[in-house]
Amino acid sequence: MSLPSNNSGAESSRPGFFSDLIAGLMMWDLWRTFAWDEIQQRYRRSILGVLWIIVSYTIFVIGISIFFSIFTRADAIDFLIYVSLGFAAFTFILSNIIDGCQVFISSRIWIISVSLPYSIYVYRSIFRSVFTFILQLIVALIIMIYAGWRPGPMSLMAMPALLLYLINAVAIQFFWGMISARYRDIVHFVGSLTRLLFFITPILWVREELTGIRAQIADINPLTHFIEILRAPLMGVEPRLSSWMIVLCLTAANWLLAFIATHRVRRRLAYWL
Repeated sequence: MSLPSNNSGAESSRPGFFSDLIAGLMMWDLWRTFAWDEIQQRYRRSILGVLWIIVSYTIFVIGISIFFSIFTRADAIDFLIYVSLGFAAFTFILSNIIDGCQVFISSRIWIISVSLPYSIYVYRSIFRSVFTFILQLIVALIIMIYAGWRPGPMSLMAMPALLLYLINAVAIQFFWGMISARYRDIVHFVGSLTRLLFFITPILWVREELTGIRAQIADINPLTHFIEILRAPLMGVEPRLSSWMIVLCLTAANWLLAFIATHRVRRRLAYWL
């Protein structure tokens, strides 16, 4: 397949935000191939290969659950499930923010060399995070089944949560990718912020056990609500209506920000890279 060279004329005639999304989606075979090649390169010459994703996740979840279970009133196996689901969701969301900051910067050579929809690079990045997320969820579900969990009607509420995860991933990567290409300090700021988010997000501790200012801080954290709409139904608990409302509002805000950032930056992106 021949790829057209990029130039100022091609850059000025790039499609709009939504047209770019559709054009990139139609080229699914290209970004899927790019993503899979990057996954294989990351674990090249490794004996276990991509199984290291499962191994590292399992070791972390079990180790953390054993240590922090003494600080909670929850049953040990319930806390293990709580941590495994929460950490998988947290990792997916955060990886899209972190990778989003680098999605166009890391694709600089391609962007300045060929004229492709920008969404190609976003979909490639999301494919990698989805692949990791699926493997982690498989481990979490195995733990749950071993503990006696069986899917029920409440579990179906996790499906729209997963859909919202994917919808937000596209908007998040577009937004952070565009502004990080212009303002490189954003990359370092996000990297510093993510360390704090891990400790103020209900992964190592149970939100319902908190009171006072700590509970308020947890509820202010958007990741708390994103994780709850997925984890709660899988654990047989109905998520709070407020969490669904907050996630839906944040989804609309993410797409609005992505649209504005792309509209203002896309024609100059190649020059800033």
